[in-house]
Amino acid sequence: RFMFFLTIVRDYIVWHYSSALVSFVRLYKNFWWFTVQFFSIPQLAGSLLSPFKRITERRAGLFDIEGWLGFIIINLISRLIGFIVRLTIICLGIIDLALLSVLAVVLYAIWLAAPVIISYCLIYGLYLII
Repeated sequence: RFMFFLTIVRDYIVWHYSSALVSFVRLYKNFWWFTVQFFSIPQLAGSLLSPFKRITERRAGLFDIEGWLGFIIINLISRLIGFIVRLTIICLGIIDLALLSVLAVVLYAIWLAAPVIISYCLIYGLYLII
């Protein structure tokens, strides 16, 4: 019976420090991919200077100064708003990626230390009972 228990413990430790770590990295990559896609970072970066929601003004006649200035001002304002909105979303995505990376490092350290922590708690608990 005791040998069976030691076999289970050995198999758990081998799993914990081999295939589980590979799965942890794969899970991190999936979260990274999801975050990049959720915030559409590549798409927003590619269209950073595009007008906001395609709101533009058509160009007036060649000699219509009022229409020409309205065309320039509306299009510049639309592009400025689009730039600010897209840049804000990109920054939020990058902040989220940074938090995800910090969380991954912390959880990775906890995962590596978990068997030692659990063993210590079990032995200390038995010590307190005895």
